[in-house]
Amino acid sequence: MNGDNYNFRSVQELLAAFYGANFVTQPIESDYTVTTSALELGSEASGMVVSRLLSNTGSTNIAISYSSNVTITTGFLLLPGGTFRDDWYYDGDLVSRELFAISSAAGGTLHMLERFLTGA
Repeated sequence: MNGDNYNFRSVQELLAAFYGANFVTQPIESDYTVTTSALELGSEASGMVVSRLLSNTGSTNIAISYSSNVTITTGFLLLPGGTFRDDWYYDGDLVSRELFAISSAAGGTLHMLERFLTGA
């Protein structure tokens, strides 16, 4: 592998191919109450984020954006039950950028799973 074309199916395969070793990730789950004001998402855990998965667990519409100026009409729309995902393999450095959420009404709820690199 090491530089050859290869269809990676996971972050672990990608890292093993480029660095010659498997890496361990730590999952961190967080829940948010999202209102009509932009809210920055993300845990305070240290380390490199390799993936994020968000789920709108409430009954209001939520918009997600890499911009703190997100509005309910300018972000990625998450209807109730909808999901948003970004990861290192498919989205490159986007996964390391700040992420913001806003709700169409008070009381929106959002669940997020982040994966951090923790070692080899």
